[in-house]
Amino acid sequence: KGKGKGGGKSKGYDLGPPDYVVELGEAMHECEEQLICKCTNEKIPYFNGRVFLKDKEQIGQVDEIIGLIHDFMFSVAMKDGKKASDFKEGDKVYIDPQQLLPLGRFLPQPPISKSGKGKSKGKGKGDKGK
Repeated sequence: KGKGKGGGKSKGYDLGPPDYVVELGEAMHECEEQLICKCTNEKIPYFNGRVFLKDKEQIGQVDEIIGLIHDFMFSVAMKDGKKASDFKEGDKVYIDPQQLLPLGRFLPQPPISKSGKGKSKGKGKGDKGK
């Protein structure tokens, strides 16, 4: 008893900077002390994904994702000591590539066939293109 999941890690531990960062988007404007950015990456950022400057200095975390699936913006909840008003329109922001998901994850998936084995419509072996 008393042994839970998590291995004793606290929620507020510092992950440190990633090995490298990739461009996530461009700053547009400030709104309610958050930075609103246009996504320029083909992948979708994790909610609470850490957002960085090019030099891997963390500026905040992804808070909200807004807009259409192929044309969206995101807000960045700024880290203590950082201000959204310090960013100019067009300034680039970056993310750890491990905190991105492929777009296909959010698109409808084809239904999985429930027919089971041995009910394919194809002919037997050796009948390919002859």
